[in-house]
Amino acid sequence: MSNLTNSTPQKCIRFGLVISLFTLLVAAQSPTARADEIAIWNFNDSDLAVDHGAGSLITSFPVVGFAAGTSINTRLGDPALQALSLVGLANNGQSITFSLSTLGFGDIRVSFATQRTSTGFSSNQFQYSLDGTTFINFQAPYNPAATFSLIAFDLSSITGLNNNPNAVFRIVFNGATSSTGNNRLDNLVVEGTSLESAPVPEPASLLLLATGVGGLLSARRLKRKRMG
Repeated sequence: MSNLTNSTPQKCIRFGLVISLFTLLVAAQSPTARADEIAIWNFNDSDLAVDHGAGSLITSFPVVGFAAGTSINTRLGDPALQALSLVGLANNGQSITFSLSTLGFGDIRVSFATQRTSTGFSSNQFQYSLDGTTFINFQAPYNPAATFSLIAFDLSSITGLNNNPNAVFRIVFNGATSSTGNNRLDNLVVEGTSLESAPVPEPASLLLLATGVGGLLSARRLKRKRMG
């Protein structure tokens, strides 16, 4: 009888250890990714200077303007004030180019809010470069809606952009059909996942860990009680 009694808490202890080890393994394999903004242009200051982070933006448009913006894709409490305005039939083929360092980041993403008038640029090609010289088309050209909407590019599959001090992105504008046709672009964000972030257990993993540890402690108390 004593052998049967003593084996019960031992089995509970082993079960609790298995649950705890399983939980730790699940937690290690299930990090919670958190995107960090690397560079943000909100265009609220009527210029092309980066507003948060570090980076530069240049354009081949002879003249750019600024018009009413949007709250879509705003970050870090930025108000919805102004957007970059790009005008005109004569500027088909012109572009904006933004450069920055992604050192310390992976899974790069680019997003912004945009709209166009009925005669504005309807065929806009997003590109990336790993060295600032050779540009590669990413996905098909996009056609902005008539009202502000979000455009987002997930470049996590382009591993060469990870941890790259010379990352460059470009949008080439085409399809305008009148001299007054225009597009607006606002809240341009480049973000990525920190390569130094430690994995964070998901809530389900934390629950499993608590259950396993609780079972282990209960089994130990039961063993001491029976042995006493």
